[in-house]
Amino acid sequence: MKRFILLCLVICSLILSGCQRDLPLEEMVNNGLQEMDKGQFGEQLEKKEIRMFNADGDLYYDSGLVSENTPRCGTMDGELKKAVAENEIPKKSGEANFEVEGYQNATNITKEVNIDGQWIIFRKYETYDAVLDGMRYCHYIKGHLNNAAVDSELVVLSSEANVTFNDIYEPLLSSKKPANTDKGITHFNYISADKWGITLYADDVTPKGMTLKIEQFGGNPTGTLEYGADYILETTVNDEWQPVETVTGEPLVWNALGYSVKMNDISELNINWEYGYGELKPGYYRLKKEFMDFGAPGDYDKETYEVYFTIE
Repeated sequence: MKRFILLCLVICSLILSGCQRDLPLEEMVNNGLQEMDKGQFGEQLEKKEIRMFNADGDLYYDSGLVSENTPRCGTMDGELKKAVAENEIPKKSGEANFEVEGYQNATNITKEVNIDGQWIIFRKYETYDAVLDGMRYCHYIKGHLNNAAVDSELVVLSSEANVTFNDIYEPLLSSKKPANTDKGITHFNYISADKWGITLYADDVTPKGMTLKIEQFGGNPTGTLEYGADYILETTVNDEWQPVETVTGEPLVWNALGYSVKMNDISELNINWEYGYGELKPGYYRLKKEFMDFGAPGDYDKETYEVYFTIE
């Protein structure tokens, strides 16, 4: 199984002319000219410990989202106890890095914990089957890449406590997961900034088809998230995206089936494009798929999402 994620990051330098760097610090602050060490890729805005626990060998982290699942029983599906410090990774099942009695199961990727009377959603942390030997610390890190449109939020596992936003963003410029850095091996999980909380993954890719994983977590949809069977396939030709030609040379006809996105969970759609496009040749591709935030008849929004993959 291969996952290919395209991270297109434009990094440039902002040159400020006429700045007098020999000014006293107080005067620099007053003039809005205080120098900040933003590093090569961007500026770290926030860093803090993050609540985590281990259930059956899987790590779960505090997403900050409050569950709306009520009423509920008081029976726990699993017991937990604090066994490591607040900034450390709980390595054994049943361990946590905060005071807690237990958890209740929710979806395939979430569990819920009662903290101060609120049921907080804990998100599964994907380690991509990598071992955590030598890793000790866990942090939430927020930063801003140079010229990025939005801030980046990440949950990081590291062998060193002083890992920074710039330490973890250098390996993110490649598709390697995990990646080696001078801070040891750093794992990272994005906290989606998408308005509907949707992320697409291409799994089990073959020349004939793939499994499209539709992850929804967080975001602010106003209604029901839905999608159909239709999609668009494109490939690169002379470094430009072009539609993949169909077998008949005519646009494909799709059925009218509709599907609902599982909230705070992962939906799967098996895609077989052989009948419409034949077997794909080796190359770099993207699949574009439309989703709808449906409130009522005539009251909906549409967005197109993309996932990138390679046929070898």
